[in-house]
Formats: sequence, C-alpha cells, structure tokens
Amino acid sequence: MKLTPKQRTLLRMKFGGCCAYCGCELPEKGWHADHVEALLRKPGGGAFNCSAESLDNLFPACAPCNLMKSAYELEVFRRQVSLQVERARKSSVNIRTAERFGLIEVIDKPVVFWFETYKDGMRCTG
Repeated sequence: MKLTPKQRTLLRMKFGGCCAYCGCELPEKGWHADHVEALLRKPGGGAFNCSAESLDNLFPACAPCNLMKSAYELEVFRRQVSLQVERARKSSVNIRTAERFGLIEVIDKPVVFWFETYKDGMRCTG
C-alpha cells in the first residue's frame, strides 16, 4: 500500500511521533509503516492476506523494530525481544564483561510495547 504524504504524517503521529514498539522518536523520514498483522506477499506480487492491507493495520515503527518484527505476530515479537539479553550474554564476551564490571544491569521485566501504554501528549522514550 502506497501511502500519501498526508497519510504518512498521520500514521507517524498515531503514537505521538514515536515508534509503536520501543517508543523512540521517529525522524520525519526513514521510519517504517509496519503491518501489525503481516501482509505476506506472494512471490511475483500480490498479497496472501489482503485484509491486512489497510490503514488500520499500520503502525509507525523505527527501522530496527520493524526489521526485527518481520512477519511475526505481536506475541511472538514480544518473546523475541525478551530473548535478546540471553542471546547477547551467550554470544558476546563484551556484554558478559560489562555486566561483571557493573557497567550494564539487566532488569527482569515484561516487554511492554509503546502503543500499549501510550496516551495523547506522552513524550517519546528517547
């Protein structure tokens, strides 16, 4: 779905100009229009899930969140985000070292998306 400039502006402001997932401030250009329910395109064009091709199914997202979310359903994406700390610990001596020296601290808490708590007038998280 090709959005008009007006539609992109309205979509960007849907959650106060913030990414629907992490809450970071979205730049005027370079952010993504994410299909909350995946569109799933057919090879060669067209869509498997035509009902997903609507403005109501679009959320504004920063590029890192949208690329990580891919075609995941929201709960699968939430689980993927929650697994990132353990994955980093397993694969990065830098993370383990920084943690040992108290430079980073892991907080055990549920993953809550920005859109789940957003209220008009809230400021982005960063």
